[in-house]
Amino acid sequence: MRVRLLVRSGALLVGTVSVAGCALVGGGEGVDDAPSPSMPQTAGTASEPVADEDTLVVSDDGVELREPCDGREVVVTADDAEVVLDGACGSVRATGRGTTVDVGSADRIVLVGVDNVVSYASGDPEVINHGRGTSVVEGGVAGV
Repeated sequence: MRVRLLVRSGALLVGTVSVAGCALVGGGEGVDDAPSPSMPQTAGTASEPVADEDTLVVSDDGVELREPCDGREVVVTADDAEVVLDGACGSVRATGRGTTVDVGSADRIVLVGVDNVVSYASGDPEVINHGRGTSVVEGGVAGV
């Protein structure tokens, strides 16, 4: 895919840069439909998260999801979601808004969103809270 850069610094410069691995959303000429090797390969629908054996990504706003964690890294980008992750998780990151995440246990919990609550049923996770109006509490409904 080619990206045209416009820079204004006393004069207008126009250049063209090739960007490898980019694709247009919705199609177009020269679009490479092959999945990116850095992203999980299982595409989700409105009620399914994107997942592979190492990573679980929950991005559908308003979703109610209960899923075994199976030691995976979890990223919740959805807004107004209710996510229950039974069992042990690696790292759990909540970046959405107004979401509740319950985990059985986690090595690390990272909050960078707004008005999110993450609960853990057991363990002593490392907590990194850069969010606004966010909290991490012991308890919740997830199974250990």
